[in-house]
Amino acid sequence: MPPKEVKKKSARDRAALLEQINIPELTETLFDLSYRGNISNLAEILIAPTKNVENVRFEAIQQNNLLQVRNDQTRTCLDLAAMLGHHETVKLLAEKNATMMTNGINLANGMGYSSLHLACAWNQLESIKHIIAVGGDIEQKTIHGEKPIDIARRYHHNDLVDYLEWIAIRNKFTRIINDAKDFIVDPAKNMNKLNKDDKKKMEKYVTDALKWSEENQNMSNARELFTNKIKEAEDFLAPFYANATSETDLNNTNISNASRPQLGTPKSGRK
Repeated sequence: MPPKEVKKKSARDRAALLEQINIPELTETLFDLSYRGNISNLAEILIAPTKNVENVRFEAIQQNNLLQVRNDQTRTCLDLAAMLGHHETVKLLAEKNATMMTNGINLANGMGYSSLHLACAWNQLESIKHIIAVGGDIEQKTIHGEKPIDIARRYHHNDLVDYLEWIAIRNKFTRIINDAKDFIVDPAKNMNKLNKDDKKKMEKYVTDALKWSEENQNMSNARELFTNKIKEAEDFLAPFYANATSETDLNNTNISNASRPQLGTPKSGRK
């Protein structure tokens, strides 16, 4: 059950309550609930305070980074839930990790294993989807240079390999479109060589591409669709990039020639 609505306490009162919380005990509770997949009790602890809801335990978790604490097997709460396939618990913990700490979803242990790597080792597809949905990095490597997909291949989890290959394709398309968005607005990238008409063409293409992505990423043949769309996007955007590059190269050549020492014309009769 969610915490009862109560009148918010003063900062002094909350500080006093925080001091009374047994942090090691709260940490063990988080590990236990994550290990057992007890989503209801975990959700009660992790509900963020609002104007009408007091939750000092959440504040203690946030202040002490308890979701990033590791047990004696170097596992976080998210690691445990992901490995054991407690998918709804993974969804909750992944969302909290992503919001409580910058890049918290991709924290790795001393061997470089993130929660995503571990979910791949334990063949937990739904957990993988939840982690990726909030920013799980499929390109992150362990100290041995293994990405999550390499872990899946090592253990012959072919369904995971197929899914991660599809995510890589989708991410590539998203990256191409985001790079185009940056190019449109960043003078350092477009070298101020993007005229009004070309800018409108690029803006329209980017807007349409983002809409297309939303409409098609859940299609049964999405992998094929996005592969073809990547080729289309690269072909469409290439002339705009080439124009800026050629102008830059030309300017650099002119600058180089202008700064080169001039020999001048020898006077008549002199060797």
